[in-house]
Amino acid sequence: MSAVKTACILASLFVLANSQAATLREALDQAWSVHAAAQNAQNERYSADIQASQAWTPEPPSIGFSHTTDQLNDNTGRREWEVELSTSVWTYGQRERATNVALAEQAAFTGESILARLSLAGVLREAWWDARLAQLDFDLAKRKLAAEQEIAIDVNRRIKSGDLAPTDDRQSKIAVLQAKKEVGIAQLAFERAQQSFALLSRGVALPEHAEVLQERAGEHPQLASLDLNAKSAQAKLQQAAGDTRNASEVALTYTSEKDASDEPYRGRVKVGIKIPFGSEARNRPRIAAANAALIQAQTQLDLEKQQVTNALKAAQSELAQSRAEQDIAAEQLQLANERAQWIEKGFRMGQFDLTTQLKSLQDRFAAESEQARTRLAVDRAISRMNQAAGILP
Repeated sequence: MSAVKTACILASLFVLANSQAATLREALDQAWSVHAAAQNAQNERYSADIQASQAWTPEPPSIGFSHTTDQLNDNTGRREWEVELSTSVWTYGQRERATNVALAEQAAFTGESILARLSLAGVLREAWWDARLAQLDFDLAKRKLAAEQEIAIDVNRRIKSGDLAPTDDRQSKIAVLQAKKEVGIAQLAFERAQQSFALLSRGVALPEHAEVLQERAGEHPQLASLDLNAKSAQAKLQQAAGDTRNASEVALTYTSEKDASDEPYRGRVKVGIKIPFGSEARNRPRIAAANAALIQAQTQLDLEKQQVTNALKAAQSELAQSRAEQDIAAEQLQLANERAQWIEKGFRMGQFDLTTQLKSLQDRFAAESEQARTRLAVDRAISRMNQAAGILP
């Protein structure tokens, strides 16, 4: 892809971003919209299956015509016209079982859709926090550059007044160049993270407000989806075990005939029923397949219950650890600020050299960066906690 084409794509994304509200919920809605057509098509399919299962007959009625004549043989006037209207009919419980299967499949699809949306929310959340953390690094790098440039100006002034040696000017300029390099690296990382989020969210701007910790109301979507799949497999097993033969067929036939050309047509009506035989061999493969699907769904449900519990415990531990690190980082920042203020005052009075001042500045920015990162780490842990609990933005 050419650079011009890439720039056009990104420009269109950011134009779209400016027209959209920056909330994670709207970002998820926009990202999910690409699946809307497929979701609607599947919903229509399951709705059609339900309607078909509730029809009066398993299959649409059919009509047949036949004509018998002896014109090619004796030609004595033998003529017969026959019209047959036939339709299959539900056997006892067959329609109810078909409806149960259709409803169970629709419910299972709905559960899978909710689970897919939750999975997309998890990817979106991680991309969001990657961009937020990259944005923080970029902001801190710019602040550090501004501080290094301020020191360089002060050093240059003090060199002219004879308070510092000319070598300090080189040292301050090197620090400024290093800070500019860090700004460039941080800016590139932020732009890449921001573009990844924009592509995933289909152009929604990067949300600024963190999520609020929520409690799960109801069953976890992962477990709910697997439970619905198990119920769908159970409905199919009941259908396979209950439908021991194909649907019966009822036919109504009207015949109009005559044996000779000088005879009038005679009409007669015939009613018939066709009952297919069932056999154990016929249903055995269907029952075995349905039973295997049911066992697999139930087994997977049992396994996922433990995995969901473990994921929730891990998210709780991460949140607790992040909050503890935030408290420690806040205390470290307070100490670093006090030390930096003391050294800066001494540097201006000539008590400390430039190396000590620059090292103090680096320590203070490192503490600020750590404090800011731990704050975002807490917010990210809250998002991960909501994700583990199965809560959508």
